[in-house]
Amino acid sequence: MQHRFYADERILHLDLNNGVTAQRALAHLVPLLEDRPDLWGWDWVVDAQAVPADASVEQIARLAEMFRRPETPVVTAFATDDRFMHLWARVMDFQFPGRQHLVVASAVAGIRLINTRRAATKMN
Repeated sequence: MQHRFYADERILHLDLNNGVTAQRALAHLVPLLEDRPDLWGWDWVVDAQAVPADASVEQIARLAEMFRRPETPVVTAFATDDRFMHLWARVMDFQFPGRQHLVVASAVAGIRLINTRRAATKMN
């Protein structure tokens, strides 16, 4: 799994493409979040056009155990073609209070969605 920080925008981009298993992604993400708990307060784009076949409820529960509620609402945008991801996303909304999980067509669309939501909540 690869990740990129967009520090100025406070966006974490996780790339789960190219055969990354869910177990490998979790093994990468857990220490990252332990070292950088501030990332829970960032918006995330998870690029997984094909959701890893080994993805499980237990792996999501492991992340939920580590979860730190953000000070302000944040978004995880899943860039995927998986037609059932919206169901997982809705469940994750309850597991991660203060973080909304949405499904988009691409990572670029995810960043655009995050920026649009941010612009809509800014006050003049």
